[in-house]
Amino acid sequence: MKLNLITSALLFSTIHSSFAVEPIKTELTPIEVYSAYAIPVNQDQTASSLTVLTEKDFAGRNAAYVSDVLKTVPGVAFGINGGRGATTSLFLRGADSNHTTVIIDGVRMNPINGNGFDFGGLALSNIERIEVLRGEQSALWGSNAMGGVIYITTKSGLYKEKPFNVDFDLGTGSRNTRDASATISGYNKGFYYALHGDSHRTKGISALSSNRFNYTALDGTKVTTGGAGEQDGFHRDNASIRLGYDDANKGLELLAQHSSQSAHYDNSLAEERLFNDYMRTRETLFKLAGYWGSEHELFKHSLSASHLKTDNDTFSLWASAYDAKRLNTNYQLDINFDRDGATTQSFSILGEYQKSKYDSTSYTDEKALNEKSIAAEYRLFHENGHSLSLSGRYTDNSKYDDTFTGRIAGAYRLSPNLKTHASFASAVQNPTFIEYFGYYGSYAANEGLKAERSRGGDIGLLIESTDKHHSLDITYFARNVDNFISSELVDPVYYIYRSINLEGTTKIRGVEIAYNGQLTDNLTAYANYTFTRSKDSQGDSLVRRPKHQANAGLNYQITEKFGSNVNIAYVGKRIDNYYEETYPYAVHAVNMPSYTLLNLGVNYQLTSNINIYANLNNLFDKKYENILGYGQDGRNVYVGLKGSF
Repeated sequence: MKLNLITSALLFSTIHSSFAVEPIKTELTPIEVYSAYAIPVNQDQTASSLTVLTEKDFAGRNAAYVSDVLKTVPGVAFGINGGRGATTSLFLRGADSNHTTVIIDGVRMNPINGNGFDFGGLALSNIERIEVLRGEQSALWGSNAMGGVIYITTKSGLYKEKPFNVDFDLGTGSRNTRDASATISGYNKGFYYALHGDSHRTKGISALSSNRFNYTALDGTKVTTGGAGEQDGFHRDNASIRLGYDDANKGLELLAQHSSQSAHYDNSLAEERLFNDYMRTRETLFKLAGYWGSEHELFKHSLSASHLKTDNDTFSLWASAYDAKRLNTNYQLDINFDRDGATTQSFSILGEYQKSKYDSTSYTDEKALNEKSIAAEYRLFHENGHSLSLSGRYTDNSKYDDTFTGRIAGAYRLSPNLKTHASFASAVQNPTFIEYFGYYGSYAANEGLKAERSRGGDIGLLIESTDKHHSLDITYFARNVDNFISSELVDPVYYIYRSINLEGTTKIRGVEIAYNGQLTDNLTAYANYTFTRSKDSQGDSLVRRPKHQANAGLNYQITEKFGSNVNIAYVGKRIDNYYEETYPYAVHAVNMPSYTLLNLGVNYQLTSNINIYANLNNLFDKKYENILGYGQDGRNVYVGLKGSF
């Protein structure tokens, strides 16, 4: 990999931003993580490869949407089909986009049809923190967790110090972008509530590239993309209400949420101006959860039930629609049988029932899938930072083969400054509804399709300063996948494909290096680098997985009220496919060029409650394609005002 001056700076410079009025504090608050184990655990005790992002990180990394901040995390790559709001797929440690489970407020939010979660329209306005858990996690989280877990927590009102609070965030930017969000929340004598609403609009850019790009495919074919002219807009509205009671020994919570989103796109360059292609998605969620007991008692019981309904309509020459529902209920028993002393031990038993229904214009009947699972996890933690966990999960599936997955993870602190961590696990990924049942008449069914199965793990070394102001984590990871699901052309005349299981083993290997540091009281930094090599059993590289990626940033509190940040991101070369739009619809593999982006940000504390901020993204107006044929924003500006009362 050739590195220019900017890319070299990426590996050694950094950012971690905040718009706090006072200088950065030198005492670090312990961080609880919720995704790595069946119970919340202090991050210092975990043996998993994990990144925790808070609102300070969102601000310091010039992020308005979840995908903006996730791009800065080691092991994360994105495939983006256009500008803001376009379909955005996440690839975690080289895994497919549907190999990562997305949990929001304890509810699995992956699409019910089994496809990967679309991060394109998910804003940060109501999000309190994000955990990125890397590696096989099916033993705890089931199917869709081969690559890892994205665990998102929204603002609840539970930890507010007064009964009435107002938080707001107003922003505007290039492409006629307008965002607004407000949250009213409070806490009093165990009772808490949060009412939230947000709205996001942009005229956007063309989903297909407007700029011209010329490539040479691996087979020597000359490929040209670009030339689109229209704007593909996006808008999303979201509202939620949360009511609860929690006295640290028992709790009950009700959550209701509804969102509506419309994202315009281009089906093809030839049809760009003939049809106003767009997809409308409406989603409604209800959740009721409760617990009694605590980690200080022998038993703690937790119950949860949720219902997710999705209504999706695609308006184009190839119009389609589907309605989907998912009912999920689960129970967890924590047995804290060794609670005192230097070493603590506990055991959890989990039971889960999930029923999914999928009714699409592509099928003549409604498709259904039922799953019943039981899981268990043993945990041991030592006050010196050592840990060990064993977990397993058995799933009875109404459509696919029953499966068992397991995981072992451990950490050992060699000294106050050195800790080793390792994990080994198996995981499973069931076929999606489309892979299994087909789609329209252009994608054939394959009801003999098998679930993908993987074995993988990681081993790493964490180096920390005594005051924990600096940390460097170096991790090697590997994954072998059997029955990897790919596709084949079965009818070249009518251009019909179907999903198949590849024979042999798909292999993914990589290294993650992550640094976080507080350089002075007013200066913080982060930097990370990821190397990923992913090849299927035929020796072909998996598409849209960069071999090299790096991110870095600095956050500097210039004065008591004025702060600044700089972020730089490097995305290396990656393979993508070009599909010809005319018969015989040939497919050409193209090695996409690397690109580097530089973003700047400033903020000023107007009063103790109000902050104004401005971001300048893609400073050098880099022209590039993240996915072959699809456009990306050039230089753009965003200005916002946020406050809390």
